[in-house]
Amino acid sequence: MTSRFTKPIFTLVAVAMAQLGQAQFSGQVSEYEFLPQRIYANPALRPSGKLNIGLPGLSNVYMEHNNNWFRPSQILQSDANGNATLDAAQILAGIDKAATTSAGFGVEILHVGLRIKKHYFHVRVAERTQFDISLPRDIFVLAVHGNVGHNEFENNTADFSGLAVNGIHFREYAVGYNYQWNDRLSVGLTAKYLYGMERVFTRESSLQLRTDPNTYALETSGAFLVNTAGIYGTFTEDAVGIHDDIPNYLFGLNNHGMAFDFGAVYEPIDKLKIQISAHDLGFIRWRSDVATYGTTDANFAFNGIDLTEFIFQTGVEYDDALDAEVQNLLDDLENVYQFERSTESFRTALNGFFRYGASYELYNTESFRGSVWTNLHHGIGQSVVPTRFAVGYNQSLWRVLQGGVHYSKQFGSQGFLGAGLSVQAGFFQLYCLVENLQFLQLTQINLIDPDNNEERTELIYPSNASDIRIQVGMNLVFGRKTDKRGAPMMR
Repeated sequence: MTSRFTKPIFTLVAVAMAQLGQAQFSGQVSEYEFLPQRIYANPALRPSGKLNIGLPGLSNVYMEHNNNWFRPSQILQSDANGNATLDAAQILAGIDKAATTSAGFGVEILHVGLRIKKHYFHVRVAERTQFDISLPRDIFVLAVHGNVGHNEFENNTADFSGLAVNGIHFREYAVGYNYQWNDRLSVGLTAKYLYGMERVFTRESSLQLRTDPNTYALETSGAFLVNTAGIYGTFTEDAVGIHDDIPNYLFGLNNHGMAFDFGAVYEPIDKLKIQISAHDLGFIRWRSDVATYGTTDANFAFNGIDLTEFIFQTGVEYDDALDAEVQNLLDDLENVYQFERSTESFRTALNGFFRYGASYELYNTESFRGSVWTNLHHGIGQSVVPTRFAVGYNQSLWRVLQGGVHYSKQFGSQGFLGAGLSVQAGFFQLYCLVENLQFLQLTQINLIDPDNNEERTELIYPSNASDIRIQVGMNLVFGRKTDKRGAPMMR
């Protein structure tokens, strides 16, 4: 598929894909008893192994991408020559209140867990990044139809209040404890020290653009404030960025925080387990390389540029006069919006969420065991974690394989099939969990330079990028404790 539309649109998409965010875990990981990483889903869960060691940097690699509006197979229309153009109507049809794009990446640097009778302890270190961008629907409507014409905004006002860019990069040092109260109940707690590295946070966004119905003059109003940390020095020529001193960047920044995970697992009747947990309840205080920009009063009226005094001038005189008029406009904008840097520290919360789950064991023989399960999780407060639901089936084969299939749906988008597999070869463990199997369907897009048809930029993008999540890893597991039929005894 070949496209001639502008590169800035794809630059936006590429940035959203390159910045990685919202790193959590696969929705099915709780149902794999062999995996030490199931404690991510609920700190009250525990793996079947007595001693669990994650291979450094390889024990848990998590990737996530979500795009609720950019679907190449739907919004690109090809001609007879294979060249494609954007179908604006299809873009608008696929956007409800806002076009959101997010991505995530997390890697576990260290993971060690140890079971001592009814107690399970674990420590872990993980690098996490989170990023999402939200563009209000009115931005696309304005770009397609303009501010006048057959598309009429309510009260002649385009609402940009959902405009937001949020991103974070931090490292977490976690210590967890799990206690099996009795055969029916286990509880768990994980405490985390957070070390912040970069942050972009849209603190306030209420911008609006009004068009006068008679004169077509434009008037802006509202507020827009963005907090940043760890970015100002990198993109400012006369400043020193935090990345210039690598040891200080990795361990010496003054961005500190804490968070907690809580959980419980209860078995009200034989074979039925119920889970409830809260995750990432915490914050980070940002003090290093801080820069806050924005305005609390964006009232500005634009009545156009007065060309009467120089419209008939030519050459350099016309250019100079036009430049002066434009510069006056920019000065007025700067005076109104007052985009000056503030260096005050600020605090932001993590994307906390609640999770609920249940599983029921259908059968358990000496060699095979099967169970059905379901779970739901949603964000807390202003968290950007979406509401997701999943239901699936897991099968264990002897003490070697555990696999499953499931259906998951993120509210506001279509559902997808997912699958997972865990392989145990002696003490060596390998696993792969995928939430959206359709991520393998890709669309190739060629961007053509309008001035040179021979110059092309190739992009590969999923045909449907809604709710893509992949979790893979390798562990060393010793002393797996099972009953005579091969099922883990520790709940």
